[in-house]
Amino acid sequence: MSYKLLSDGSAILDGTTIPFGHRWWKERVQPLIDAGVEQDKDPAPTVEQRNNAIRDAAWQWMTTVPKARGYDSIESCCSYAQSSVARYKAEALAMIAWRDAVNQRLEQLALSPPAGVTTWAQVKPLLPQPESFSWPAAVSLPLDQIPPIKLGA
Repeated sequence: MSYKLLSDGSAILDGTTIPFGHRWWKERVQPLIDAGVEQDKDPAPTVEQRNNAIRDAAWQWMTTVPKARGYDSIESCCSYAQSSVARYKAEALAMIAWRDAVNQRLEQLALSPPAGVTTWAQVKPLLPQPESFSWPAAVSLPLDQIPPIKLGA
């Protein structure tokens, strides 16, 4: 018999979920625990699960750059690609170029993964870094120094 304890207090015993307190818990699960029978190990993630987790981590990482520049998201930043404001357009074009380069590199790594590279921490240094792209100088507005506007006065 194989079993796995779950975070909600229930157990999976040979593919059947048994809630804590159910009569089968006392009859079937508790004796395994009392006898010191080792729980099933969580299976290693599949290649697809690992690649999805790395892709999600890469997107989170890429999101930090436009947010630090005052945008809500990657998509928001990229939407300025046709802006008449030169700085906004330059930021959008840099973001688009970086996003595309990161995604292309992730595709290459997924199709031909380097030996032993399986985690986000190992993949991140292999990706194009944001500072390699032509970002305009960031602008910081002193909004905290402007007095509040009183409405309805």
